[in-house]
Amino acid sequence: MNKKFIIFLVCLGNIAISFNTGAVAAAIPLIAADFHTTDFIVAQIVPYYMIPYGLGALLYAPLTRFFAYRAILVVSMAAFAVFSLIAGMSQSLTTIFLAQIAAGIAAASSTPLGLMMIGDFFEKNVRGRLVGTYFGCSFFAAVGGVIFMGTVHWRWLFLVPAILGALTAVCWILFNNPLVNQGHKGSIDYLKALSKSHIRNVFLLIFAMSFLYHGVHKWYGVFLTREYGLDKGAISLILIIAALAGLTGQQIGGYLSDKKGRLTASYVGMGALAAGVMLLSIHFPIALVVVILALIAIGWTISHNSVSTVLTDFPDDDRPLIASLNSSVRFISGGLGFGASKFFVAQSFSLTFLGIGVLILLLISIIRNILNIKH
Repeated sequence: MNKKFIIFLVCLGNIAISFNTGAVAAAIPLIAADFHTTDFIVAQIVPYYMIPYGLGALLYAPLTRFFAYRAILVVSMAAFAVFSLIAGMSQSLTTIFLAQIAAGIAAASSTPLGLMMIGDFFEKNVRGRLVGTYFGCSFFAAVGGVIFMGTVHWRWLFLVPAILGALTAVCWILFNNPLVNQGHKGSIDYLKALSKSHIRNVFLLIFAMSFLYHGVHKWYGVFLTREYGLDKGAISLILIIAALAGLTGQQIGGYLSDKKGRLTASYVGMGALAAGVMLLSIHFPIALVVVILALIAIGWTISHNSVSTVLTDFPDDDRPLIASLNSSVRFISGGLGFGASKFFVAQSFSLTFLGIGVLILLLISIIRNILNIKH
C-alpha cells in the first residue's frame, strides 16, 4: 500500500506540472490581449519556463545524495505552487516571466525523482508499466489544461497547477515513510555518462529533434489566431484532436519499436513529422490543417517513443542519469528552439515551417548511425 501511494504522489506531482505545458503556449494570444501587447512579447513565457526547467532537471539527481526524496519533493512542489500562484495573480508580464523561471526550476524535480524512485523501489518486471502510467498522467493533464483554456480565463492555467502543487506538497509532508526518507544510493556523474559516445550521440539527436519540433509546436496558438482568425474555443478543440492523435502515435510507436525495431519506428515517426511540418507551410482549409496537426502529433510521438525506448535499453546504472539528462536536454533545446524560431515566424510562418521540415528530413539521414548501436 505504501508503494502504491508513492506512485500516486509521483503521478499527482506530474499532473500538477503538466497541466499547463501545452495550454499556456496556446493561450499566448489571450494573455497578449489582456496585457495590451503583442503575441511575440508574451511568447517569451515559453523559453522562460522551459530553459530553467531543463537546467533545474540536472540539480535533483545529485541532491538525492544529500537529502531524502521526500524532503526534496516537499520543498520543490511547495515552491512550484507558490510561483504558479504568483504567475496566476500577477498584473505584470515581468512578474509572470520571473515566476515562470522559478516555477520551471521547481517543477523539474518531478520526472527525474519520480523515475529514480520507480527504479529504486519497484521490481524490474513492473517498472515499464509504472513509467507508462507516469507519462500517461502527463498526457491527460495536458489535455485537461487545453480543455480549460477553451472554457475559462487563462489565469486558471496557473492557478490550477498552484492548487495541485500545494496538495502534492502537503501529501508528501504527511506521508512520513522510511522508503521516501532516504536518497538515491548510486553515484551521479553527468560528465562520465556523456563521455560514453552511444549516450552522448543519442542526446545530441534528442536535442536536435526537440529544438526543431518546439520551433513549430509552441506557435500553434499564435499561428491559428493570426493565420486563420480562430477564437480560443476553436483552438482548444483543434489542440485536443492533435493531442488525441499524439496518444495514438505513442501506441503505434511502442508497437513499431518492439516489433519492427527502434530504427524503423524512428524513420516512420520523423518522416511523418517532417511531412506534416512542411505541409503546414501551405494555407489549406482549416479542416485539412487539423489533419496536418494530427499527423505532426503522430509523427512526433512515434519518434519520441522510439528514442525513449532506446534510452531504456541502457544499463541500470546509467538510468538515473539518463532520466535527468533526458528532461534537461528536451526542455533546454525546446526552449532554445522556440526562442530561435521567434525571429523567423515574425517574418513568415510558412517559410519557417518549410525550413524546419527540411531540417527534420536532413536529420533523418543520421539516425542509423545513432540508434543502430550495439550497447
